[in-house]
Amino acid sequence: MSAVRWLGFMRNIGMIGVLLFVLLGQHVVAVQQDAGDDFDVAAFDTAVARMHEDAGAPGMAVAVLRNGQTLHAKGYGIAGPNGQPVTTQTAFQTGSITKSFVALVILQMASEGKLDLDDPVVRHVPTFRTASKSRSDRITIDHLVTHHSGLTTLDGNRANGVGPSLSGPAAAVAALAGVQLFAEPGTTFQYSNANYALLSHLIEVLDDRPFEQALKARIFEPLGMTNSFVQVPASDATAVATGYRLWFGAPRARQPEQDAKPDRRMIGAGGVSASIEDMARYVEAVRARDPRIVPVEADRLFVITPVYEQWGYAYGWFTNTAGDELVFEHSGFTPGFYTLATMVPAKGQVVVVLTNMSGLAHGDLPRAVTHAALGWDPVRAAAPIGARIAIWSAVTAPLGLLIFLYKTGRRLLNRRQPMRPWVRGLNVGAVLGLIAGVYGVFIGFQTMIGVSFPTGYAFYPDLTATTVAAMALALLLAAGRLALVIRGG
Repeated sequence: MSAVRWLGFMRNIGMIGVLLFVLLGQHVVAVQQDAGDDFDVAAFDTAVARMHEDAGAPGMAVAVLRNGQTLHAKGYGIAGPNGQPVTTQTAFQTGSITKSFVALVILQMASEGKLDLDDPVVRHVPTFRTASKSRSDRITIDHLVTHHSGLTTLDGNRANGVGPSLSGPAAAVAALAGVQLFAEPGTTFQYSNANYALLSHLIEVLDDRPFEQALKARIFEPLGMTNSFVQVPASDATAVATGYRLWFGAPRARQPEQDAKPDRRMIGAGGVSASIEDMARYVEAVRARDPRIVPVEADRLFVITPVYEQWGYAYGWFTNTAGDELVFEHSGFTPGFYTLATMVPAKGQVVVVLTNMSGLAHGDLPRAVTHAALGWDPVRAAAPIGARIAIWSAVTAPLGLLIFLYKTGRRLLNRRQPMRPWVRGLNVGAVLGLIAGVYGVFIGFQTMIGVSFPTGYAFYPDLTATTVAAMALALLLAAGRLALVIRGG
């Protein structure tokens, strides 16, 4: 799968997912499950099945654990177009939950003396630099893990090429040479996949093996995660879910050829795939600080770097509070997949939800299930009707431009008609306004959702295609109106 297809806004794009949920709104499900000692499995299963149906996701897998005991683990729906049912062994792309794996390996390497968390990155990766070398030389490993490096969300969601001499995470690092830091290292939080692309390269350098092998040896094998891999499954026998992207509200399966050529540049930002059994086992191991993967010296694992009020970022986990208890979670958002892993360490609670559908109006199925499992305020699984209306209303822009373009074309083809001065002025203004509008949309689209247009198409094909069509039609209309002005009517 290409690097573009692994970037995630999530929150996964990271903050992209969070922003979308805020924009789409919060909604209520009918059932709220008591998170105390009495966990009604049947009632919860019924509620989850209804949420799954309401959201319209092709497939989903859910696991709920308390103090290491599995209360519920089940697959729902289909894994792909062949109709195979989702099971607890079906592997889903987990997107940015991968970052928690990366952060954990960094803590392992720190305990082994291979690095110090406060080391400048250039001490171990001397080839790393940004446009301001003096500033990027001050970026530490801790800054990268906690998203305080000064690299932007957009920087992390570009797939810049650097020529054939480099590949994988090394290529992603080399592509940062021309970027500008938005803030002084260590001062400001901004979620960026670039941080974890750099960390995955650091792992390869210090561990002297590919990132995939490092994760397998350090996490997958110690925990017995046999249905987990980075990008490419070890065996064709592994059951792998197909991702579905929403096109104007309808889920469409990604074609196999779209994933034919894996690109390793962003594997540290979102490359892990795992089954619900494996992911639940992993998150529980992190929560319980299982010595098989969590070193005793990993003091910063749950140390929060505050961002806003109780909200912050620890080592690979977003943090918040539920009552008096700290909550650690991370979502994953890749083209065709939306996932969420949540743990409340003090209460021994773990919930993992994996789905194979994503899009601008994919709703909030993972969070709805999580809230039901933990007894929190309910959240509606399906996207609100307003979100669906908004998506379809986006079609009106290119349609309106097409009508004006048709009228302009007819006038150009017809006999010249004298143009009054004030009409000429209006047309000149229209030309300038259309060009300014296209430029504003071109810049604003990328800035608003933190992705380039190629990345936007991978995540939101309907919105991106509509936006590009509108820009192209606007430029054609500007050219037509300019021709009328030059011709004089």
